[in-house]
Amino acid sequence: MAVQIRKRKFPSGVMHWQADIRVRLPDGRYHRERCKAPGKSRSAALKWARQREAHLLRFGRQGEEGTSREQDVPTFAEFVSRFLTEHVEANRLAPATRRHYDVVLRTHLLPVLGEVPLDEVGASHVQALKRRGLKASTTNQVLAKLRAILRVAARWELIEHAPEITELREDKRQPGFYDFEAYARLVQAAREFGPEALALVRLGGDAGLRRGEIRGLRWANVHLDRGQLYVCENRTTGGGVRLPKGSKARWVPITKPLKAALKAVERPGDWVLCGSDGRWSSERALGSQLNRAQLRAGLPCKGLHILRHTFCSHLAMRGAHPVVIQRLAGHANTQTTEVYMHLAPSTLNEAIDKLREDEEDE
Repeated sequence: MAVQIRKRKFPSGVMHWQADIRVRLPDGRYHRERCKAPGKSRSAALKWARQREAHLLRFGRQGEEGTSREQDVPTFAEFVSRFLTEHVEANRLAPATRRHYDVVLRTHLLPVLGEVPLDEVGASHVQALKRRGLKASTTNQVLAKLRAILRVAARWELIEHAPEITELREDKRQPGFYDFEAYARLVQAAREFGPEALALVRLGGDAGLRRGEIRGLRWANVHLDRGQLYVCENRTTGGGVRLPKGSKARWVPITKPLKAALKAVERPGDWVLCGSDGRWSSERALGSQLNRAQLRAGLPCKGLHILRHTFCSHLAMRGAHPVVIQRLAGHANTQTTEVYMHLAPSTLNEAIDKLREDEEDE
């Protein structure tokens, strides 16, 4: 048995006291109701709620089964439609984020939680999601989305607090990349296909640009005289333009080979890589260019992101500091950068060599 009183905004937009009453009815059923409590003061609202609790304990809900008391905690399915509109769209999250939410909700969360009252989602439901036999990485993505949804529900005071959600232990795989010899073969193969293919490979492998950043790169942001790129736009799958991931623009120095590759494709127009009609290149067109070069170089076909992994990996292998790699790549935090640092063993060896360099050998 429990009675709680709190202030909240009701659908009318006015703040009132809300009573949250949980009791065991005379017939043994558990009952919970949340409703507007009369009274302008907290003490008056609490007094009414105690009287309501006593009535339920003594008489149950006799004569009330056909009536409806205000129930302002929706089901999970009812809430997520509001979440997508009032949180994801209103806060202008990336279209890719919205698509990911749609997929996770449709495929994983709604089949399990759709009809569950929002304030009853708890540990048992989390365990049900973990027992579905999916890969740990997929399950963790689902749990991350659920955590975000419930945190917003708690912030909007639809539930008291978001339950604790722990993720599965996941084997962290190192990202694939091209070693120096394989990258040189890829560059040569791209050169044979033409200046556009070479510029594409160099933008990914020499500057670390993401797929959308390559598509969104304008000549106005290529400063060949200063030897720098201003990476400030990311072209989305749907054709829109947003800030780069993490909503942060960055400056990236241009290598000499990249500078030569960009000069070879320099032309009037907005976009660095574009079609014959002057419009930006599609993801499919860029992917096809890269795949042709990969096949000619004797390499398996991979997506554009392997070029970015190669950029970060080569920096680590050349001894660049993690913070430098983070800033050049535009990583939100150093944890992302750390996955590349195993490629810099010389740094560890140098540290060990210096540890006791002032002591004589025994």
